[in-house]
Amino acid sequence: MPRGPITDNVLRAVRRLKAVNLAAYRAGARRAQELQANLRATEHVDGLHPTHAYWSFVQHQLSFFSEALLAVEEASRFRRLIEAAEEEYVPQGPPMSPLTGTYFFGWAYCDLAVGLAKERAGACAVDVVAELGVDPALVTAMRALVDSRMGLWTVVGHGAGTTILRESVTGDTVECVVPAGHPGGVGERWFVRVLPSPREGLPGLVFNTPYVLVSPAAEWEAYLNRTLPKLDAKRPE
Repeated sequence: MPRGPITDNVLRAVRRLKAVNLAAYRAGARRAQELQANLRATEHVDGLHPTHAYWSFVQHQLSFFSEALLAVEEASRFRRLIEAAEEEYVPQGPPMSPLTGTYFFGWAYCDLAVGLAKERAGACAVDVVAELGVDPALVTAMRALVDSRMGLWTVVGHGAGTTILRESVTGDTVECVVPAGHPGGVGERWFVRVLPSPREGLPGLVFNTPYVLVSPAAEWEAYLNRTLPKLDAKRPE
């Protein structure tokens, strides 16, 4: 996707101010390479399933780079919208919020689109670090996270510590780790962000705590059938 004006302005500001801590970026890149090299289907990293460990690290790196981005005045449109939403919804409480922290992170950095070019804070951050020479493997992983989306999925089975989901619109079936600890019952319909396997032989990841849909499936399907034709999208997903 071509860069928009916000990203172009941020890049010019970074070049002009030389405000980027390249040592931190390079350290992050080295850690990403180590994690990728050490992933094994039978190993757990820091007590986590390898898939969970991998995407947790990628999320932390994207969060670090995106928060640094939001400090730049040229990215103030992102910052104002995200801060206003945080104040309005208080993700993860207290005392109680309908939004989990993982859901809000995905919305703020992967979904929230600004301006005519529909720029996103996470995509802007990835474009900046890519130009600065961060390790391509880390850039690719962060871009995959940024380009992920929420979807409507149905639980169709279970594996060894995993849940098998089928996407309602595309029909894709994915075996996933669910860090939230809710494996779901067969037939449950979830609103979740599913991340791909980090390497062959590993499952994908349900990134956010599942939102379990209680309305009948026919109502959701009728809603999608009414809504999708009105969207300016080349693919149903």
